[in-house]
Amino acid sequence: MACNNTTGNLQTDLARIKAECSECGLCVSGCAFLSENTSPAEMARRGISKEDAYACSLCAKCRAVCPLELNPMGMFQARREQAIQNQELDAEEFNYFMPDNKDNVMSTYRRYYAVDYNDLKRDKNSSVFFFPGCTLMTYSPALTREIYNRIRWQQGCGGIITDCCGLPLNQMGFRYRASQFTDSLVTKIEKLGIKSLVTACPNCYYKLKKALQPLGVRLFTVYETIDFPPGMQIDLPRCTIHDSCPDRFDGLFAAQARTALRNQGYKLVEMANILRDSPCCGSGGQVSHFRPDLADNLVINRLTEARNSGAEILVSYCMSCVLNFARLATDLKVRHVMNLLLGIDEDYSEVKKRAAAIFAAK
Repeated sequence: MACNNTTGNLQTDLARIKAECSECGLCVSGCAFLSENTSPAEMARRGISKEDAYACSLCAKCRAVCPLELNPMGMFQARREQAIQNQELDAEEFNYFMPDNKDNVMSTYRRYYAVDYNDLKRDKNSSVFFFPGCTLMTYSPALTREIYNRIRWQQGCGGIITDCCGLPLNQMGFRYRASQFTDSLVTKIEKLGIKSLVTACPNCYYKLKKALQPLGVRLFTVYETIDFPPGMQIDLPRCTIHDSCPDRFDGLFAAQARTALRNQGYKLVEMANILRDSPCCGSGGQVSHFRPDLADNLVINRLTEARNSGAEILVSYCMSCVLNFARLATDLKVRHVMNLLLGIDEDYSEVKKRAAAIFAAK
């Protein structure tokens, strides 16, 4: 059944792109990957290769700019699922970043550097829980703890959920494993009696909002949950915001983060491509595993945009974006929005090197 559904989705996506794409070039001009090809229609006509599928960062910018409301990304996602089901890739090769593997890179990092949250005080009568997202809780325990404590102090918090939302499984094309993982997470949240979930990560927010809708669990962002008093400082550094891909269409995090920073007294300067037109940071779709050249070019081009804006700090509300930019930003500070709002400064430039060093030592 699953295999038939996947094949059907791919053929449907290909047929629509072939029939309706006008080859106007709007999506091609805004995507480093698509610009290697003539058009989505041309790719659909010749067929999507495995290499094509995993070179797409699944950022959905192609869908956002398409005047015909086509979604080329869909055929690449469907082709990934087909590749997994046809065993065109060795699934074991990717287990190091799969959340259903207990020894994945993030859980290993947390064990190695003794990152855990078992000591956090909890309000047993509260049905509000914090879901930080695996990247934030792994690589910034200081921010994670401060956010949790702010939520608890201001309205009470029943605990912290230290699970991944499961997105990497979906993106890689592991449809069955992704479904099993999501079902398990939803069951856990239901058993805990959670009524409201506060999220820090836009990927987690949008994925869980859909998954938890049948339970009636309400999702909130940290920006609408925590009270950030107006800033009293003057001459704060100029900031520019990189908007993350999952927020591309709703713009919820984009609006709330900008409002919070302005209220703190930060002067915001915008890059040429923002909001719906924002490019991927280079970490989307695990593309750095398959096309590190494309991933690095996305980072370099975005850092150039940030410098050209006149900003002193490049900020994002997605920790994955922050880490990816920080690894190559030599003369520009890269921070999470929460670093600025909570007054916790952290240098993320060496984080990925520290993670790689753990596995190199094994």
